[in-house]
Amino acid sequence: MIPGGGIGDGDIDGKVFVHVIDTSTDLPVVSATVAIGGVEKPTDAKGFVEFEDVDGPQTIAVKMQGYRPTVWALANGKNVTIPISKTAASQMATLSGSITGWDPNGLGAGHIKGAAVLYSQNDRLGDEANNITTPANMNVCTGAQCNWTVNVRSGTVTLVAAIVDFDSKGTVTQADDTIKVIGWATKTGIVVEAGVNQSGLALSIVEAGNLEDITIDYGSPPASLTSKASLIGIEIGDDEVVQLPQLDPMATTLLAPKPSVFGPSAGLRLTAVAQSAMGDLGPQSIVIRRSLTGTTLAAGAWLTPPVGVTATRTSASWQLVSGAALHQVQYRDTLNTTLLEITVFDDNATTVEVPPLVALPASGSLSARVSGIGADIDVQDFSLEEDEELLFAIAAQPVAIP
Repeated sequence: MIPGGGIGDGDIDGKVFVHVIDTSTDLPVVSATVAIGGVEKPTDAKGFVEFEDVDGPQTIAVKMQGYRPTVWALANGKNVTIPISKTAASQMATLSGSITGWDPNGLGAGHIKGAAVLYSQNDRLGDEANNITTPANMNVCTGAQCNWTVNVRSGTVTLVAAIVDFDSKGTVTQADDTIKVIGWATKTGIVVEAGVNQSGLALSIVEAGNLEDITIDYGSPPASLTSKASLIGIEIGDDEVVQLPQLDPMATTLLAPKPSVFGPSAGLRLTAVAQSAMGDLGPQSIVIRRSLTGTTLAAGAWLTPPVGVTATRTSASWQLVSGAALHQVQYRDTLNTTLLEITVFDDNATTVEVPPLVALPASGSLSARVSGIGADIDVQDFSLEEDEELLFAIAAQPVAIP
């Protein structure tokens, strides 16, 4: 088994050994169905299955109840470990509490103090556990107590609250309203079990001396992507990052907690996004810069989104993204839930087919999001756990499926 998932041990020359693991826990997934060509086999008690009479790059499909179907296309290694992600609902719990020392006063007429509570992410690309939503904005609080509720992933999480000044400008129209971050509150080291809710949690306000202004340098994103936004991340550990929300997308500076608030080894990360006016419905380019220091974070070089993208319920095609080591296709429904993820491990491939094992619904609105992924890895010899820091960019183009 390759830690976190990966490919290794040279070209496929007769046999391929496939392990299937849980993305969040690295534990083996038992009785998952794995398909290569027209052959389907279940994984054993160790999440393992062996295929014979195979040579060269293979397309490997994995399906398991309660998990998102996953395909690794043109994978070429004798040993392949494929991580699969549980659906968000199966790895969620609800946390609730308040902010110690909360004072709603002191901002003046026309101003409201509020807070938005968020949870830390793991470092696994595409994991649905990082995108769990809280209904009815229950994670946003105002008033005398600022009681909050937030849905989070399982595992060890950190909660952060962006404390904000909402200024109505004394007018009825919302067009001139502004929101400014004026502080933060945190609680680290919360151990969460799926389905086990916790209440009475108290976030502590970060002292003013432990706050600093962080500036974003976007550099030169693709010219057609004129809308920019960013997330400043605090890297707490090997598999935990707190993504601080930038509430004003036009701003290039954010008041943020110093990394030391989260621990002596915490560092900074920049996730910068350039997109068209269509937002998630249009082309995007994302850069990820890790292990940063200082108070100015630079985006550096960007990838250009793929062009010539077409997709049906059975296949997708695209033109190559310059600088991308991998390409990926995510099929999504109208709720933006990823139904199927296909990763292509050949930087010269421009088409992929959906294997029968993971066939998409014959009806209903779908979209396909085709991405080029920049990563300094050898696609025949890598570990997602050991090499995760080598991912540096994603450029995507979504299309509607007829």
